[in-house]
Amino acid sequence: MALAQLSNYQNVMVGVDGSKQAKRAVQKAIAIAKRNQSKLYIVSVLNVSKLTNLGKAQFGFGAVDPDVLDEFKLKMDRLVAGYRDQATKAGINQVEIHVTFGHSKTELAKNLPQLLGIDLIVIGATGVNVVERMMMGSTATYVVANAQADVLIVRTDLDNQPLDQL
Repeated sequence: MALAQLSNYQNVMVGVDGSKQAKRAVQKAIAIAKRNQSKLYIVSVLNVSKLTNLGKAQFGFGAVDPDVLDEFKLKMDRLVAGYRDQATKAGINQVEIHVTFGHSKTELAKNLPQLLGIDLIVIGATGVNVVERMMMGSTATYVVANAQADVLIVRTDLDNQPLDQL
């Protein structure tokens, strides 16, 4: 019996960023929410500091082109809405989506879970390499270390087969 079946999770949150790992995390979160008849929150946190110096027009050091920012948010809105539709088709009655700006690590580990009453956080395994993890730490590592809710790090597909590494 899987650990996610032992507890009766009422509010499941899955963090997405457009990666293959996040897509698998959504699939697992949908399965968990369905089994537990939970409310599912699909969230994406846009980290503006990672988007600096993108686009044609720069407005000073560390500035983000507003058009690029709007375009990126629209892209994530569409992605998250697609995941919501997928969850609804799978039979999840209560699905909320949130696309917000902020620091991904603290939003996923602390702020959003507290605000939404989350009791299970589902996120994909990190896509960064060992050097990047040592330099900046992965979001998954931070969430595991700092969340007050249970955390499920997705490393396998729905049949529990290992995912291809990037």
